[in-house]
Amino acid sequence: MALWKQALVALVLVAGALAGWAMVSPATAPAAIVGLAERVGLPVPEVAPGEAAGGFRRGGFGPSRVVVGSVAQSREETRLDVIGTAEAARSVTLFAPDDGLVTAVRFAPGDRVEAGAPLLSLDDRAERIALERATIAADLARDRAARLQSLAESRSASAVQLEEAQAALAEAHTQVAAAELALERRTLEAPFAGSLGLSQVEIGQRVTTQTPVAALDDRGRILVRFPVPERLAARVARGDGVLAHTAAYPGETFTATVTEIDSRVDPDSRALPVRAEIANADDRLRPGMSFTVTLAFPGASRVAVPAQALQWDREGPYVWRVADGAVTQVRVALAGRADGVVLVEAPLSAGEQVVLEGVQRLRDGAEVEIAKEGPPAGAVSPGGERS
Repeated sequence: MALWKQALVALVLVAGALAGWAMVSPATAPAAIVGLAERVGLPVPEVAPGEAAGGFRRGGFGPSRVVVGSVAQSREETRLDVIGTAEAARSVTLFAPDDGLVTAVRFAPGDRVEAGAPLLSLDDRAERIALERATIAADLARDRAARLQSLAESRSASAVQLEEAQAALAEAHTQVAAAELALERRTLEAPFAGSLGLSQVEIGQRVTTQTPVAALDDRGRILVRFPVPERLAARVARGDGVLAHTAAYPGETFTATVTEIDSRVDPDSRALPVRAEIANADDRLRPGMSFTVTLAFPGASRVAVPAQALQWDREGPYVWRVADGAVTQVRVALAGRADGVVLVEAPLSAGEQVVLEGVQRLRDGAEVEIAKEGPPAGAVSPGGERS
């Protein structure tokens, strides 16, 4: 058979098959097939009202089933994660109060002591003798001044003699006070209530005023010292809340409040030293612990959409907005992204719905049927960073 005859037979068979499809199911046959059937003279059943030529509804084979999510209004945040170090609210290293021999250590490492509690005693025998001598001398000076006072009243002693006796009495009182101070300095007392560290002295050890005894920490409050980068220094203020995490308690979050801000930026690190306070009434935290401190700086309010709703074409990103059973393509400009949420600039309002799944057959104005509603977009912190 000639080649042209074979081609003609094949064309007739294809036309007959397509026409048969149009006759059996005109509602699902494309418009081109229906037109071909009409041109070859085959009958085509009527299309149901409300359907387009070829049985197509706008957007595909009937309404497309889609999964939608809600648009939300969210505030953009810049989140900063930095490493900080814990410090006690008050912390000192105690030194021996005077030179001498240690006769008693009155604490154990880790003890909780009150203000004024005796911690260390030095040999004080010489100081006690000196105080006794000063006391005796003061008693004699007081008696002499009293006698001269009586004699001066009866004009048996001169005023000069009385003044000299009174001056000697004052000097004796000064000597007593000096001896009492010297005796007090033979005992080391806690300057404030707190917890003591390891002892660095022993009984029988000879110490000087340069000898460290122990560290004393007031751990009722813990201060976490951390740096804030120079570019964010103007945005941190006293009273700001921060979150702190430490490896000592994995998975636990501690709430802190900024209480101290340095007056200058460190020229070496280009960071502003800041301290935040954590309540530590249960005494779980210790000075020297490392913390990861998280600060959030609020920014502008923007439209938030689920990241799954974002689509791309040659012109850029867009989403499908659902309204009155149909979809509309809405162009968006990205402003931030994190944790499954995207902040955008777009003519969208909180509460509107956007398509998450089922976008393959969508076009502007296509009818859709909502199969499922996904979760709404939440808050987002697109500016997260670590230092």
